[in-house]
Amino acid sequence: MSTRKTIAKNAGALLISQLATWLLSFVLTIFLPRFLGSTAMGKLALASSLWAIGTIIVTFGMDTFLTKEIARNPARASELFGSSFLLRIAMHVVVYGGVVAYLVLLRYPADTTLVVCIVGISSLFWELIGACQATLQGLERMDLMTVANILGKGVNTVVCIMLLLLGQGVYAIAIVGILAAAVTLAVQLRALSHQIPLNMRVNWATGRTMLRSSLPYLLSGVFLVAYAQMDVVIISLLVDEKTIGWYGAAGQLFATLMFVPNVFITAVFPTLSRMFAQSPDALPRVMRKSFDWLLLISIPIGLGLFVTADSLVVLLFGPDFVQSGPILSLMGIVLILTYLNILLGQFLTSTDRQNRWTLVMAIGTALTIALDLVFVPWCRDTFGNGGIGGSLSFIITEAGMVVYGIAMLPKGSLGRANVWVAARILLAGGVMTVAAWLVRPMFTALGPFGIAVPIVVGAVVFVVMTLILRLVPHDDMAMILSVMRGLRDRISARRLRPEQGSR
Repeated sequence: MSTRKTIAKNAGALLISQLATWLLSFVLTIFLPRFLGSTAMGKLALASSLWAIGTIIVTFGMDTFLTKEIARNPARASELFGSSFLLRIAMHVVVYGGVVAYLVLLRYPADTTLVVCIVGISSLFWELIGACQATLQGLERMDLMTVANILGKGVNTVVCIMLLLLGQGVYAIAIVGILAAAVTLAVQLRALSHQIPLNMRVNWATGRTMLRSSLPYLLSGVFLVAYAQMDVVIISLLVDEKTIGWYGAAGQLFATLMFVPNVFITAVFPTLSRMFAQSPDALPRVMRKSFDWLLLISIPIGLGLFVTADSLVVLLFGPDFVQSGPILSLMGIVLILTYLNILLGQFLTSTDRQNRWTLVMAIGTALTIALDLVFVPWCRDTFGNGGIGGSLSFIITEAGMVVYGIAMLPKGSLGRANVWVAARILLAGGVMTVAAWLVRPMFTALGPFGIAVPIVVGAVVFVVMTLILRLVPHDDMAMILSVMRGLRDRISARRLRPEQGSR
C-alpha cells in the first residue's frame, strides 16, 4: 500500500472515531455547564489541568517512544508494551501522592480536593490506555482504537447526562469518568491482544532503556502540558473558581475542535517516522502537503469561532457563561496557530529533532506563565474577566512558536509554493470573516439562534473562495473521494454481513 493510501486509510478510520467521540463530547460539553454551573465547572477544570500535568509525568514520554520504536521494529511490540504498562502503574502511585500534597499545602477547599482525587483515579486508566493506543499507532492499526474510544465516550456521555437530569452533582460526574475509562481500557486491551501477545511483565533492562530514551519526549511533553494547563492553575491562584469555570467552558469547546489535527497527526506520525528511517528524501513532500491542508482546515474553523463565540456560549451554556464569549473568541485565533504547531512539533519529533522542539516548548512555557501573571490580573481589573488574559497569552506564544518552528525545519521542508497557498487561504478566510461579521447584527431578533446565519454565510463564502482560488489540487480531491467511497463500501459491507449470515 502506498504512503498516501496508508495515511488516508488510517486518517479515515480515525475520522470516524473522532467524529463520533467529538459529537458525544460536544453533547456533554453542552450539558455540564448548564447543570453544574460555573463554580463546579471550575473545580472540574482545575482537576483536569492538574491531572494533565500529572499524566505527562507518569507516561514519561513513553507514548512517543513506543510509537516510533514499534513502527520501526514491530517485533518488539509485546516486550515494549508490557514494560511500559506496568511502569505506569508504579509511577502513578508516586504522582498521586504528589498531587494530594500540593492541594493540601496550598489549602484548596476540601470539596475541590475531593474532585481532584476522584479524577486522579480515572487518570490511571487513561495513562494505561495511552500505552495501548501508542502500540496500535506504531503498528499502524489505528482503526482498532475506534470501537474502544466510541464506547468509552458513549458510556461517559450517556451516564453523565442521566445523572445530571436526576440532579446529581460534580462528584457523581467525576466518578462516571472512572467507569468510562475502565470500559475503554478493557476494549483496548482486547483489540491489542489480537495483534500481539500481552506480555504483562517488566523487562527491567528494556524498562531502563525506555525511560532513558523517552526522557527527551518527557521534557517536551512536560513543557507542552505545562504550557497548555498552567494558565488554569495560575487563574485558580489569582481569581475565583467562577472565572475558572468561564475559562474552562471555553477551553472545553476549544478542545473539541482539536480532533482534526489529532486525527491527521495520529495517522501521519508513524509514517513520518518510518519514512525518516527508510526514505528521508520523501519527507519534505509529506510536510508540504500536510502544512497546506491543516492551514486550509484551521482558517475557517478558527475565524468562524472568532466571529460567533459570543452567541455560541450563550446558546450552549446559558447566560451564566456570557463571559466565556470573549475568551473563546480569542481562542479562535489560538486554534489556527495551534493546528500548525501540532504539525511542526510532530514533524520535528518524527525526524529525531525533538530536543529542538523541547527548547521551543520550554521557552513558550516560561513566556506563557510570565504573560499570565501580567495579563490575568490586568484583565480581571480592566474587563472583570481574568480568563481573557489566558487567551491573550496563548496568542502571543503560539505565534512565536509557529515562526520559530518553521525556521527550525530542515531546508526544503516548506517552499514558495506553500507561501502562495497560505496567502490564498488567508484571503479566503478574510473574505469569509468580513461576510459573516456583516450579517451578524442583522439577525439579532432571532436571539441566540441567529448564530446559524453567519455560520452558513461564512461557510458558503469560504467554499466559493476555495473553488475560485483553486485551493484543493485535483489529485488531492480524487484521493479524498476515493477514501470516502472506500469508507462507504466498508460500512455497507458491515451492514450486509448479518443478513448474509442469517440466510
